[in-house]
Amino acid sequence: MAFVKKHAFKIAVLALCALMGIYLLSTMKTGGEPLRKLGPAPAYELADVDGNKVSIENTQGKVRLHYFYFSYCPDVCPPTTAQLGQIQDAMVKEGAFGKDFQIHQITVDPNRDTPERIKEYASKFDADLTGWKFLRGDEAATHALAKQYGVTVIKTSEQEFSHTNYFILVDKQGEVRKYIRADVDELQVDDVIKDIKKLLNEQDAK
Repeated sequence: MAFVKKHAFKIAVLALCALMGIYLLSTMKTGGEPLRKLGPAPAYELADVDGNKVSIENTQGKVRLHYFYFSYCPDVCPPTTAQLGQIQDAMVKEGAFGKDFQIHQITVDPNRDTPERIKEYASKFDADLTGWKFLRGDEAATHALAKQYGVTVIKTSEQEFSHTNYFILVDKQGEVRKYIRADVDELQVDDVIKDIKKLLNEQDAK
């Protein structure tokens, strides 16, 4: 007991160092602080370009990155889609694309964004459709879904839309984990990739 009392401060410091070491090892594995769970991702069932049904339910077990867009968008959508192409390529190198990670890109203009039009658009970005799902459904229902995901869509004319430009990151269990402002000038694609890896590592560790 006398030894413990005499060296109590040193023991406390050593214990603190050990705890810090454990914390640093755990955060190094996931790339930093864990992402908070923000609530269940709103459910949907939409069609891909081949008519297959894609939903939150039937893609459980994969990390998913959502983006609402339209192919005739004159400004933010094309460069943002190009950034998604960079994310696709990074996940291909990780061996996770399609198998453990998918991109769900949902059109807010399904009347003009036909499957043929979307395939043409996707080809411009070398999209691998096995893991990059370009989805469409009823226009009004899609706009309502976008709102549920925190994305505002305004139909400014019969052929024009205004929308907030966000990525929504969903984990393997269907929980929203992060809203990412997809500002073309400021978004750091590497940071998005780190967040995706964080969720992949987190789930694999359980």
